[in-house]
Amino acid sequence: MEPGDITVRFAEPDDLDEIAAVYAESFDDMQPRLAVEQYLRPKGTWALVAFLTTAQGEAPAGYILMRTATDEAEVFSIGVARRFRKCGVGLALLQAMDGVARIQGTRAVYLEVGIDNKAARALYSKAGYEIIGQRPDYYQNPGGDRVTAMVLRHTLENVENRDSS
Repeated sequence: MEPGDITVRFAEPDDLDEIAAVYAESFDDMQPRLAVEQYLRPKGTWALVAFLTTAQGEAPAGYILMRTATDEAEVFSIGVARRFRKCGVGLALLQAMDGVARIQGTRAVYLEVGIDNKAARALYSKAGYEIIGQRPDYYQNPGGDRVTAMVLRHTLENVENRDSS
């Protein structure tokens, strides 16, 4: 599928079930809708949702859940529907999020990713994220093993922080 087939917009309350369905495919959680709702409760949180045009029409393809505080943003969760992975949805979400974050005056975006999640780490590297630290035993995988989280940062170029030289 072509990247032009992907549309990203701010999530609306009617999108919660679709976001929860993608979240359930991406993470081991018994109550995906409740988890998504809890992510979006704190002040400064927002979400984007991606849709991919298929022969059957637009299908929910992914989401990103964020929080912005002053000039920093944090990715709480990002997920892509299994059938749309490797189609550019994750990168489209990150790029759209960057655009919104820049408008809000964000200088840097932070996230954590399991050291064992090679696909996500490759996506974040492609999007310009850099490793700035680790959190040992941060995640627990479905098998019960503890997994180190890599802490990543993506510095956004804004008018305010652009090098004038």
